[in-house]
Amino acid sequence: MALALAFGGPQHMAALAIIGVGGGLFLANPKAFILVFLTLIAMRNFIAGGDRIAISGFDFDLGGLVNVLATGIGFVYFLVLWKNPFRGRSLTVSYGAFLLLFAVSIAWADEDRWSTRFVSRLAAPFFTYLIISDMLDRRMVKQVITAIYASSAVPIVYGFYQWGTGQGNDITEGYVRVNSSFFHPAHFSMYLTFLFCLAYAEFLDETKQNRGLRLLYLLALVSLEISTYTRISWVAMLICWVYLSWIYKKRSYLLAGTAFGAFGLLAFGSGILARMTDAASVFEANAELYDLNTSVGWRLYFWDELTRRFWEHPWLGHGAGSSVMLGVELFGQEAAPHNGYLRVAYETGAAGVVLFAWVLGTMMWQGFRLIRKQRTGNLSFVSHVYVTMTLTYVLLNATDNILEYYEVAIYQWAILSLVEFNNVRAARAGIIEEATFEEAVELDEEEVAALAAEVAAEEEEAAGEAAQLARR
Repeated sequence: MALALAFGGPQHMAALAIIGVGGGLFLANPKAFILVFLTLIAMRNFIAGGDRIAISGFDFDLGGLVNVLATGIGFVYFLVLWKNPFRGRSLTVSYGAFLLLFAVSIAWADEDRWSTRFVSRLAAPFFTYLIISDMLDRRMVKQVITAIYASSAVPIVYGFYQWGTGQGNDITEGYVRVNSSFFHPAHFSMYLTFLFCLAYAEFLDETKQNRGLRLLYLLALVSLEISTYTRISWVAMLICWVYLSWIYKKRSYLLAGTAFGAFGLLAFGSGILARMTDAASVFEANAELYDLNTSVGWRLYFWDELTRRFWEHPWLGHGAGSSVMLGVELFGQEAAPHNGYLRVAYETGAAGVVLFAWVLGTMMWQGFRLIRKQRTGNLSFVSHVYVTMTLTYVLLNATDNILEYYEVAIYQWAILSLVEFNNVRAARAGIIEEATFEEAVELDEEEVAALAAEVAAEEEEAAGEAAQLARR
């Protein structure tokens, strides 16, 4: 560290400190590392601090060490400790093939820095998911959820500070957009949406305590979501609210929320309505469709170019990161295409599109395995959360860059590990069919016994409710 400070400056010393402390904590106690990691990931932009590190062609900020650290530890965990990344995990094959294609495509990419950067961003949440899922038990399921909540404290407080003081992202189309501890308001808005999926599902569970505090937490998330002025995330949060309210049979919440929202829009929602109108104005009869001064116009122009040039290399694409280089050509600066599907198609061709569809299909299938048994108790709680997160992920990929926002994606992957753990337990209890990749998974007898007691309690409660309805 002394040499790093003498020859490279304080940012190099900070880089070594982060790697050293993180690696040491991982080796000493992997579970503690994961919980600390999930807590710190939301403060990534604070860690970054604006300083950058450039060593032998690698150029990244200190926050970029998060994905470097997660990816590097992932390799150590599975190659040195020789853990099996396939056992009990539904996405190892599909996402592994998807990630491998992007890694191989570096060979024919336009530029090395953006291609390696994007591949590492795709790898970081995947390796985090592999590590978490390898060490899960019933206690850690609760610890991971607690860590996700704890990690939101600083972003929420800082978000309200920015909102109250009029700070945040640069003025975009006339709006000061709150970005909190994230690089961009879109990152923050997606993070808030994922938190909402988790918090609202728990709020709907009447067995949970402190419902008043949970309601205040949800109102804080919604308020900050509005202040990001990210339209697609507004829609995603709305879909999450409707889905969970319907599943948990809280139709009154839908009616009350709709009435409250309508009143709020009329009384205080001029900014929201103006933001939505801005998007629609691009498609008016006399409007210029490809107006590069509007967020919709430059997207449409970019997407049109991506689609047209896709046919130059339709099978394997132009290589990882090449869409950002196209942004340099079109706009004079590095710009991601804000559409995950077109990015995959342009950079890895039809092969990448097929693999990405396989990944998304596997995600949804894993989420619905318990849900289709029409269970809404604790067992399927995380499944409902994950389905809403995945629907959000699918939607946000249509207009933004969530595919590379690893600091957001990590939370979705963490919840997936919890879903798979519950699905293995459910398969052992005979509630759902057992998948082939789950056959070699070892579960403690206490885990199975606890699940059996949980299922029996749910069935007894359902029988009691049915008896009450029959008497009425």
